[in-house]
Amino acid sequence: MTEDEIQAAKPWYKQPWLLFILTPIFAVVFYGFGFLYLSIVTMDGVVKDDYYRIARGYELNTEKNQNAIDQNIIAELSLDDLTGDIMVKLNGQLTTVPEFLTLDIVHPTHQKYDQEITLKAIGSQQLYSGSLANPLKGKRYLFLFPADENWHLRKEVLPPYEQRSFELKPNL
Repeated sequence: MTEDEIQAAKPWYKQPWLLFILTPIFAVVFYGFGFLYLSIVTMDGVVKDDYYRIARGYELNTEKNQNAIDQNIIAELSLDDLTGDIMVKLNGQLTTVPEFLTLDIVHPTHQKYDQEITLKAIGSQQLYSGSLANPLKGKRYLFLFPADENWHLRKEVLPPYEQRSFELKPNL
């Protein structure tokens, strides 16, 4: 028997061309399961967990927005990104002046860049002060509301933020 006849007599699973054909298929299956495992196990943190619910709530629940409109609430926010200082001057016909305000600084896509800052009242002039935890980079959404959350103000801001002032008003 010649060498070719011996090769031809071997079963199909012992043929040398089989490894050449099956190697890419095995590689695709191996990497596919690897990426499937990574996509299930790891959390990408791209969107804030309750971002859709919050955004939907702000759009659907117009009661908070209407309360801000009825009371003519406007906030002047001064942001110093270099030092991290935040000053808010609250204007309007407030029924009760809150002692604390919450400022949510939300990144549009990455939850790890979100900041929730509690602003404390300074005196009785409706001035509030707080500090940034991290400097801001990129587009942000600002949400300002009191502890009882009976009204809210919203603003979309873009960089640069150094020594910037923003006016937050209810959506009309």
